[in-house]
Amino acid sequence: MDYKAIAEQVGPRVGATQEWIFHVLREGIISGKLPGGMQLKQDEISAALNVSHIPVREALRRLEAQGLVRIHANRGAAVTELTRSELLDMMEVRATLSVMMLRNSAPMLTKSDFDALEEIVRQQRETTGEDIVRSEELNYKFHEILTSHAKNSMANFLLELVHANIDRYLRSNFYGSEQTREISINEHEAIIQTCREGDFESACNLLRDHILNAKQFIPTSMK
Repeated sequence: MDYKAIAEQVGPRVGATQEWIFHVLREGIISGKLPGGMQLKQDEISAALNVSHIPVREALRRLEAQGLVRIHANRGAAVTELTRSELLDMMEVRATLSVMMLRNSAPMLTKSDFDALEEIVRQQRETTGEDIVRSEELNYKFHEILTSHAKNSMANFLLELVHANIDRYLRSNFYGSEQTREISINEHEAIIQTCREGDFESACNLLRDHILNAKQFIPTSMK
């Protein structure tokens, strides 16, 4: 596996080595370049990225905490594999948690928040379907701002976990489709508008539908 190529996509090492390795491996898993079931050998990663074993081990433990990697005693680490049923369950969890957080956050959204949300939508319209990583980043940022006033650290942790696992199966089908992206952006605009109008229950319903609509993009090859 060409870990160097993934690292080049992530960008140069900035800050802690463990953090950089974590992002390199996470990007590889979510992009599908490190597929489910693949063994992640510390020696190979260390050599390819020119780092010691210790930060690699720490990065793998963080990935395990996010459900992206499973570490087996005496057998090393491997990328996890999800079933179709597990992925559907994660989507339901994501929708439920996101709606709960929006219900608490929406009444406290400020003009600055709305300006930021609308700027994200503007950037989404300018981003092409070929730039999947950028589209994913903007989508993540939109949802982050939308629920930023909920102040629920446990819900945020769980959302980050399910978000990473969902996106690695949907990335190419969802973010890479111009038609799908257009529908998603329109839904973002509708959520912003209902929040501006103070119709928070409608905004919650729109958000739930928005998240669960992604079920149709689950790869048919999944068991």
